[in-house]
Amino acid sequence: MVSGPGMDAETGDLDGDGDLDIVIANEYQPNKILLNNDLGVFTDGTPGRLPQKFLDSEDIGIVDLDRDSDLDIVFATEDHAVHELYFNNGGAVYRDKSGILPNSIANSVLAVDVNNDSLPDLLFGNAGASDTPAQNFLLINNGDTTFSDATAARLPQVLDITQDIKLGDIDNDGDNDMVVGNEDGNKIHINNGSGFFTDETSARLPLTGTEETRKVTLCDIDGDNDLDIFFANVAFRPGRLKQDRLLLNNGSGVFTDVTSSNIPFDNEHTTEGIFVDIDYDGDFDLITTNIFNNRPVKVFANNGSGIFEEVTQLVLPPGVLGEGIGIKAGDFNGDNLLDLYIVNRGQQDRLVLRNDTAKTIGLNQLGTEVPGKFSLSQNYPNPFNPSTKIKFELPANSFVKLTVFDITGKLLNNPVNRQLAAGSYELNWDAGLLPSGIYFYRIETKGFIETRKMILIK
Repeated sequence: MVSGPGMDAETGDLDGDGDLDIVIANEYQPNKILLNNDLGVFTDGTPGRLPQKFLDSEDIGIVDLDRDSDLDIVFATEDHAVHELYFNNGGAVYRDKSGILPNSIANSVLAVDVNNDSLPDLLFGNAGASDTPAQNFLLINNGDTTFSDATAARLPQVLDITQDIKLGDIDNDGDNDMVVGNEDGNKIHINNGSGFFTDETSARLPLTGTEETRKVTLCDIDGDNDLDIFFANVAFRPGRLKQDRLLLNNGSGVFTDVTSSNIPFDNEHTTEGIFVDIDYDGDFDLITTNIFNNRPVKVFANNGSGIFEEVTQLVLPPGVLGEGIGIKAGDFNGDNLLDLYIVNRGQQDRLVLRNDTAKTIGLNQLGTEVPGKFSLSQNYPNPFNPSTKIKFELPANSFVKLTVFDITGKLLNNPVNRQLAAGSYELNWDAGLLPSGIYFYRIETKGFIETRKMILIK
């Protein structure tokens, strides 16, 4: 098992065999490569492949920097201020090219095409000595395995203590803008279309003086085709609050803080948040890692409108705890289901493979006629093995919660938990992992609650 001072993980097919491998950045220890055997079983591929240095590695970028059709790796380094750059020779054997990068104290690196020339550039999120503000760096890829420092020409000349940078088209004008997560106040920098950025924070971002952000995540969480922002926050500095923040985009890159109404109160040091469609209902749910206090990994289901409810116990097995400082989702074992890799600083990392049948659960609307009343029909067939259909009707637009529980009252599944339009619906529910027995399903809306019994015979 992998354990150590892990700070970040990234995934990619390093050896070109068609599966996802894992790269781990370690603090004051050599970094690691984990090679996948295509079935989600990993071996340490580090010896003889990745040069070993004892540096304070914080963040990872994986991309084809030298245009030879394999994935190269860059590590951002904090305390030692010496970044690592490795070009892939093919087959995940790396040569050291670190000397071509300027050095800085950095907590983040992002490998992405900034100037629209189809070459990935490098953005470093910097800090100064003794945790003071500093200028972030932008290095433009010259296409010949060298980089030019374009910081002064292309970035706002501002000093920050940056922990993370993400690019995305937040103002819907066809180019990628920059959201900067800082210890001392987050920023938005708008792209002019050619990779030159202007600081427009004050006009676009609700500010708070109590926010210390560790990670930034961009995602359309309310289904309106624009990018919203999640800030994963900690309180390592005096006077900061641990509460994460959720900001909704108005479509033009101006944000409204909906934290208090859309996500549960949080008193953890949250190090990262990722959005994945856990329940296959067409919207993005949230998974967070947290450190130092209770150390949980948390899962929050999206109701389709960007309002989240914690469902950790329904999704994760018991005991998924640790000093979680990073999390990545990917299909590691080739079953077309998203698995999770959790970096636990100072403890064993966790690989959580998804093994349920949620992908086969489907909710279909039946026709366009609006029913006259609420109803929940008996499942069909009944008894069943292993799947059955559950039909219900809504005379008005309603927030619907449909749950399944066993004969002891234990909640087993929550296949529907979102706003639905008026109409008739049929749910295909699969009990492939459950034993034979009597089960109950219940529908709850603002004006209607009903429970029915069903029998599983295998």
